[in-house]
Amino acid sequence: MESTTSSGRVIQSVQRAFDLLEHIARQPEGARLSELADGTGLNRSTAHNLLASLEELGYITQDRKGAAYRLTGKLTQLVRPDAEAEHALRARIWPVLQAVSGASGESAFLGLVSGSDYLCVDAVLSDKPLHLAVRPGERTPLIGQALGHTLLAADAGLAQSVRAQDPERWQQHAKEINEAQRKGFALDLDSEKAGISCVAVAVTPRAAIAIAGPTSRLPKTRLIQIAQHIRAELDKVRPAGQGWL
Repeated sequence: MESTTSSGRVIQSVQRAFDLLEHIARQPEGARLSELADGTGLNRSTAHNLLASLEELGYITQDRKGAAYRLTGKLTQLVRPDAEAEHALRARIWPVLQAVSGASGESAFLGLVSGSDYLCVDAVLSDKPLHLAVRPGERTPLIGQALGHTLLAADAGLAQSVRAQDPERWQQHAKEINEAQRKGFALDLDSEKAGISCVAVAVTPRAAIAIAGPTSRLPKTRLIQIAQHIRAELDKVRPAGQGWL
């Protein structure tokens, strides 16, 4: 069904779905079915069906059946940080990339969440003949890579929506993601790319730094040392009294 507005036609079901999302967004603790139906003027059956669809798509969640509905992080995946904020973040992180790349001798790169992928936005490449070549502009799925795993570990809403999109692949890497959440960094020990190992540390729930190179030069103990160095360098440039973005 369509309704007419001053700007043209609006699909009624789409309008109702967004009304529900907006009502949930105004409730930090979430909102129950009865509140949402009353607040949007929908009967409970219609509201329930729309909410079930939004939940299946990963935009809202419930802790249990009958509990309040809350937004997940999926909506934020649709919007990248504004250009000014992203530029400021990249400017602060650039010397960190240079420092950890120089100290480790390996390639360092910064990735930002972009949907169910991460986007490489900056990289400092190793000057060694054999090194990992990472290029700004490359997109990589979050599941299956150390940098993606540390981002998933840092953002429960993002993890929930990505898991819903690909539960089978999530299950294959659930152990690494859980480890990243527990330790505060993620490791890839020669598993995704033959001969390449990597360590990644989240800067924010939307951004992370990784160091990667030949496994022959990056045993597990070395990767853990690099993770500690990344954290130390981040502490030097972390904004005082404000967020990164």
